[in-house]
Amino acid sequence: MTNFLDQLPKHIREIAEQVNVLAPEEVLTTPKVRFLDTRQQSLHSIVRKCTPDDVRVLKDAAAKWLAEMPQSADSLFKPLVNVRWSRVSFGCSALDRCTGGGVVARGITELCGAAGVGKTQLLLQLCLCVQLPRELGGLGKGVAYICTESAFPARRLLQMSKACEKRHPQMQLNFLGNIFVENHIEAEPLLACVINRIPRLMQQHGIGLIIIDSVAAVFRLYTDYLERARHMRRLADALLSYADKYNCAVVCVNQVASRDGQDEIPCLGLQWAHLGRTRLRVSRVPKQHRMGDQLITVRKLEILYSPETPNDFAEFLITAEGVVDVPEPPVSSPPAKMRRL
Repeated sequence: MTNFLDQLPKHIREIAEQVNVLAPEEVLTTPKVRFLDTRQQSLHSIVRKCTPDDVRVLKDAAAKWLAEMPQSADSLFKPLVNVRWSRVSFGCSALDRCTGGGVVARGITELCGAAGVGKTQLLLQLCLCVQLPRELGGLGKGVAYICTESAFPARRLLQMSKACEKRHPQMQLNFLGNIFVENHIEAEPLLACVINRIPRLMQQHGIGLIIIDSVAAVFRLYTDYLERARHMRRLADALLSYADKYNCAVVCVNQVASRDGQDEIPCLGLQWAHLGRTRLRVSRVPKQHRMGDQLITVRKLEILYSPETPNDFAEFLITAEGVVDVPEPPVSSPPAKMRRL
């Protein structure tokens, strides 16, 4: 891979390094607009302007390199397996251990929980982590974020992005420039956006994560349950096709309801439950952790069902910097033995 970059002219090599596309296979599959999009570049650096001719030279060089390099039979299958089952890290080691590495880029992952438990905080952290390269748990791609309940929390995302930039100063990514936001509060506009507008966005930009926050907000008000089932099926079919075609992760938020004092259950019933691949539940834990002069409530992410990972749970905290692990309690030393006088 290093030889491929070394044989390129210096300014062409800088174009590939600027967007962190270093392998010839990635060069061929990356949309041209990503190389031309200045939002991928750091706001504090000045680089040579990329032209369409430069992108053509880069892609031609990648195609020539792959055509001339001999490949073994097993190498033809390994990249496909790695790409098809890639995951988006939560940026929190406890959550990644619980989920087997993060949100899988297969099927629909449902994130459910009561209001205010931290679902949106997890989504914002995923928006940042998916833009990181694969070796850091991301996909090196952008995000399509559809809000159906309230306005997009841009200020909170800015706060978390600054913390992410401090953790990864070598990446030089403009995190906010790779998140595309839509707001729809009714089912018909939501379906039109997902079915008609998302495909154009996927073709023009490298999208690695699609988020709908939330599906329950638009489908709970239906009185015709047959029509609701048809619309949910249309939505799920479109999302599943994008996940399969573009190898992107799909996360849909669902609300929960409680009846007659029973445990909270996800909304939309079996009509929606059968459309998802993985269901995660977020909740509060009745304990707190002191960080500095603040007491922070502990949260829990629980796997209700998933074909890849067993049922498990992990605890985490939500701080100003984002979602973090619960610090281990300090190991107390045994009391010293008293000496007799």
